[in-house]
Amino acid sequence: MAGKPRPEPIQSQQVRSNNATERDVRSNHEQENRHIGLFAIILILFGACLYLSRDRGKEMSDTSSRELDVLDGLIEKRLFFRDSLRHRLDSVMLQLHKNTDYDDAFRYYTNRRMLRKSQMFSFDYASQFSQKLRILSDEIGDGNLRAESRILSSFSLAQACLFVEALDMLGSVNLDFPSLNDSILGLYYFYYGITYQRLAVYVGDSVNAKRYNSLDIDMFTKSLDYVADEGVKNFILGRIYGRRQQYDVAQRYFEEALKHIPKDDNVLRTLANASLGKCFKHQGMHEQATHYYIAATKNDILNAQNSSIAIIDLTEHLFRQYHQTRNAGRYANIAIENGEYYGMRSQITHVDRIIPEISKERSRQNALLTFFLVFIVFLFLLYILFVLFRYEKNRKQLSNYRNMIAEARGENSRLQAENDRLTRTGMLLRDSNKLKDMYLGKLLESNGELSNMFQDFAIKVDQKLKKSQYEQVQKAVSELQKSFSRKEKLDRFDELMMSMFPTFITDFNALLLPENRKQEGGSLLTPSMRIFALIRLGVKDNQQIAKVLNLSYNTVLNYRVRTRAGSVNPEQFEQDIMSIGQ
Repeated sequence: MAGKPRPEPIQSQQVRSNNATERDVRSNHEQENRHIGLFAIILILFGACLYLSRDRGKEMSDTSSRELDVLDGLIEKRLFFRDSLRHRLDSVMLQLHKNTDYDDAFRYYTNRRMLRKSQMFSFDYASQFSQKLRILSDEIGDGNLRAESRILSSFSLAQACLFVEALDMLGSVNLDFPSLNDSILGLYYFYYGITYQRLAVYVGDSVNAKRYNSLDIDMFTKSLDYVADEGVKNFILGRIYGRRQQYDVAQRYFEEALKHIPKDDNVLRTLANASLGKCFKHQGMHEQATHYYIAATKNDILNAQNSSIAIIDLTEHLFRQYHQTRNAGRYANIAIENGEYYGMRSQITHVDRIIPEISKERSRQNALLTFFLVFIVFLFLLYILFVLFRYEKNRKQLSNYRNMIAEARGENSRLQAENDRLTRTGMLLRDSNKLKDMYLGKLLESNGELSNMFQDFAIKVDQKLKKSQYEQVQKAVSELQKSFSRKEKLDRFDELMMSMFPTFITDFNALLLPENRKQEGGSLLTPSMRIFALIRLGVKDNQQIAKVLNLSYNTVLNYRVRTRAGSVNPEQFEQDIMSIGQ
């Protein structure tokens, strides 16, 4: 006959219910994770649409990006290059001032070399070297040197946008000097063309700019009759064909010019690189244009030139072609800083025209970014509302589960506490039984010894009585009494205790303060140690302790109170005593 099915234990039913609730919670979490993933996909798609919809311009190549990174590294060091050149110029000026042994010719050529280095560095330095150059040329009395000093001085004035003064300086050159050589004449017309070219850029007026561009072509053309240097000649031809908008021809001349221009001719190398960049830009080869604009800017930074021509061209190119408002804005600020350092803010009027456009583009991008952020916040708030709704729905489902968990934990804690209590009780019982067994064994051993001793005593006394040796009997009785004196009794107790707990004295002293760790009397254990030894054996009643140790009740009580007060932890002292030997 089949028996009735046994009901499942309550614990199994709870576990099954908890597992079902846990599966529901896990399912809800999976749904929420799917919603989070959908929300992230929406944001990514929106960001991609926003990124693709903006006017990004052309994509810059990795090579150009790396060159810009190198340029940024040099820009960080531009103050170092400035300070180095300034210290060098100051050193040369101080040396020329202190040493009176130098002749005028040496001073002239030294000042001319320093002027070329300072022409695009600082207007103040360039003015000082120009003035000394003109004075020295007048003192030397050489017409070629006098003309050269005026021509070189004109470039510093034109660089500072002091075009009237620059043209007056060039006009002061005496072309009728009989021995004026071709190199000076070529330099004269070349710098005249540079001055008109700068003036055309500065005015920003189409009519006047056209007239000045025509004049600079005329001057460049005249200089070709006298210039013999291949670098300068090819540069001039590149300028002429560039003005005629024959950029492919101009490109070849500028490339040829860079092959011949000396490395230390900072001004001409910067102008050649920047002009070559413009040729490539007008031909639609923007990567090549970027390369040469960066090369011109690097040349300016490495040589501490603050003309801003190259970096302004690079700024405009990055903004127009690549819409890099961040780099363009940063380079525009550097151009303004260069102009202020040079000493003539007017030389950077061209960058002032593009800064509003950069600001406008930044505002447009910031507006798009703001819209994007607002949209994200809006979606995020919607998602928060959705999560709150889901949370409120799940809260009721989780409430019972949490309550069951709390009840189970409480029951488990109670059972654990009960189990710990039973475990401690069992351990105490085992310890107590062990001590009792040990004490009983020692006691039986001691009683056996006493029994043997009494038996031997009875035999000896009987023999002596038969022989009428009464004095020997009296002596044996006296020895027996001595053996059962109080001291012998305590010594036996001490030996018994130490045989059970070999480290009792060390452990007991460790529980006392240092000043109380001393033995009293010559016995193995002190009276206080014997009292607490009995406590360790489970005898805690003061009356029983007094009987065993042959002490008064008050003596036992005083020892217990005084010893506990001199312990390290008085409140736990007797509990610590019970732990000795465990």
